[in-house]
Amino acid sequence: MGIISKHSWVRYFARRIDYFFGSFLIGILLPVGFVGTLLLLFSWIFIEAYLLSIWGTTPGKWLLKTTVRDSAGKPTFSKALNRSFSVWWKRLAIGFPIITTFTLFFAYNRLVREGITTWDREGGFVISHDKIGNLRVFIASLIIISEFVLLVIAR
Repeated sequence: MGIISKHSWVRYFARRIDYFFGSFLIGILLPVGFVGTLLLLFSWIFIEAYLLSIWGTTPGKWLLKTTVRDSAGKPTFSKALNRSFSVWWKRLAIGFPIITTFTLFFAYNRLVREGITTWDREGGFVISHDKIGNLRVFIASLIIISEFVLLVIAR
């Protein structure tokens, strides 16, 4: 297993990448705009829980060499679902923009200060990070830049 640490920015970008891919998968079925974003974030709870229970990672976490484990290894769907709901509620504030700014700030500070998030502590999860090579950093950067470009074009 890799290095166990807080790696707050790696975690943030892994989630951004997950939402980017999720928006392609789910976005076809959902309306565009604020309501669509809220539905995307809610829908991702179930997709993320499924992926964590099968692989212990998600596409963004995989790209950035991050895994989620509990004492038994990969979490069960039920435990992963509880974690995903907790992230949706405590970190993302259900997706409400102004409130999310504050919840992100508080979650970041707690992660940096204590080395673990509330949802990972409550669920008994261990987040591991392996060294990310240059190719993965390059691909992740392209995805993040693509997301920004697509948002600008969409407006």
